Amino acid sequence: MTVQPRIFRFDEFELDLGRYEVRRKGQALKLERVPMELLILLVEREGQLVTREEIVQKLWGKDVYVDTRQGVNTAIRKIRLALGDDPDHPRILQTVVGKGYRLVAQLESPNRAPARQFEPALLSTDAPVPERKAPSGSEATSTPALPAGERSLMDPRLARALLLFVEVGYLIMYGFALMYIPQIQRLGLPRLVWQATVLVALVGSAVRIYLASAISLNYAGLGRLFRLVFPGILILDAVWAASPLLLFRELGEFMLLPVAGLAFLPFSQRTLVRCAYPASGPQNTVR
Repeated sequence: MTVQPRIFRFDEFELDLGRYEVRRKGQALKLERVPMELLILLVEREGQLVTREEIVQKLWGKDVYVDTRQGVNTAIRKIRLALGDDPDHPRILQTVVGKGYRLVAQLESPNRAPARQFEPALLSTDAPVPERKAPSGSEATSTPALPAGERSLMDPRLARALLLFVEVGYLIMYGFALMYIPQIQRLGLPRLVWQATVLVALVGSAVRIYLASAISLNYAGLGRLFRLVFPGILILDAVWAASPLLLFRELGEFMLLPVAGLAFLPFSQRTLVRCAYPASGPQNTVR
């Protein structure tokens, strides 16, 4: 009799119990043992609430002397990071405050089988459990998955690359503006104009350095943070969009073209952030 491999499919992922790995588009994701065991437990209890007490019992056993509360929180955080799941807008794992967690992603075609018997990890210390190595060349850094309606628009990696290009471009513009402040002063414009240019360039540089660093490190919370501060970024960029007009006397109406481009850039950034760090679905009443 041929035993079918147990593979659970949800969202863009496959959980292969036979190979003890989770894959996205065929690429194995790096996930340590405890988060993997917890993910398997939640998948096999699809749609059901799994309490924190059940998780501790299954993963650690009864007689443990470690901070299991922090252990559960860390395991959930690592799962969400690997799957690109936003805790504020979950599409895979939902937190039921004060109770536990449940898998809200729909299993497409799981090979059903009797519930797997978990062996307690018997962790006696806070040291991390050695992770299971994936086959050579199959490990890949997890990338937040796009919502179903946006998957055909842009790959998250391309969106992050373009977003980083925009932020570096802003830094270059700020640098040139600060470098040529003496020339701007000699244009005969009101003092407030070049002072505002310096202020916007300095504030903007700090913002762009932070954003560029977060994008380079692929900070999972950048999407939510950007949406919160977008009104401020919009005002900052709208003011900066007028900077090419400083050269209006020398170059004339031609400078209206970069003004239009800079005015459009904040909205381009917002679109790129949505593709790179999506948050799909309505916010749930329990998280």
